[in-house]
Amino acid sequence: MTNPAQQAQQHLQRLLPLFHHSPLAMAEINAQGVISQLNPRAVQLMMPLAAHLGLPGHNLLDVLTGYLPSVGQAVADFGADSGLIIDHEPYTIRFAVSQSWFDRHFCLTIEKLSPDTLLVFFDDVTDFLIKADAMRHGL
Repeated sequence: MTNPAQQAQQHLQRLLPLFHHSPLAMAEINAQGVISQLNPRAVQLMMPLAAHLGLPGHNLLDVLTGYLPSVGQAVADFGADSGLIIDHEPYTIRFAVSQSWFDRHFCLTIEKLSPDTLLVFFDDVTDFLIKADAMRHGL
């Protein structure tokens, strides 16, 4: 018979493939933004953002706040030990590349699990919005 700690560990082991194969970017960070876990989609989306800002990429909150100061402020202002800080909020990030500007659209959710643990879920929805707009104008 397994004890509760072993059961929790087994449950976590069953969830890890979901975390790693999710098409949604997921990250676990501490209250200061230091990354403890990232799935591959989060790495794919975050690294170009961090590089564009000249950041090393080990602090997701610094990266997000570099583009969206309101995100850092929302996390700092959230006083409860747990709860939803940001829920499926749309954000647009403007990049300058070779004297041209382009926008990428993101959806962001941040949940505080404990005083020092945050879960961040985000995705680049630009391609989806372009397709939806094309469908709307094609009708």
